[in-house]
Amino acid sequence: MLNEDGISWQTRFTNVLCLRDKLWPNDYTVTINFVPLTNDAGQQNNIYEKFKFCFARVFQNSIFIKHDSKLYDKLKSFNNDIIDYVEAYDQLVGVQIYSKLNAIANNLVRVEALQIESWQGENLKYVITDESPEWTILEDFEKTCKNTWWRNPNVHFSSFIDKQLTWDEIGFTVNKNPNFKIIKGGK
Repeated sequence: MLNEDGISWQTRFTNVLCLRDKLWPNDYTVTINFVPLTNDAGQQNNIYEKFKFCFARVFQNSIFIKHDSKLYDKLKSFNNDIIDYVEAYDQLVGVQIYSKLNAIANNLVRVEALQIESWQGENLKYVITDESPEWTILEDFEKTCKNTWWRNPNVHFSSFIDKQLTWDEIGFTVNKNPNFKIIKGGK
């Protein structure tokens, strides 16, 4: 799973799954292996901060539901982010997160592998890459879903909400003119 080059980052988040008309608490561990495609450290850091935002502010305390507009209408009164998935199985959740991270990275960073496991999934570890068989399930689903949040590079995490924020609107920008100070030592 670990890549020879690049960066590996492990994170966790806790949320709620809606399965078979019941709400289940869940705890995920995700390890992401990615490589920078730009030598601009400011842009690399900005992408990493966006990744952290996804896990700490969006996925944390969210409600994962199967893509179902009736179910969404029942749960939308909660103040949690409701994130719709093809199915709330770890490997399909992993494929959608992998896709979202690469959309956010905008060819400045490339996620090469994502490992996902969860408490409700009995801590089975799924490794997602470009060759994972779950991509065919996702591609078939995309034929029927008009608003795929996982392919959208913006701050957008629901197929049921049309309004989309941009990263700039919530403060993710790279300062083009950093204020570096030259320190003269030895005097």
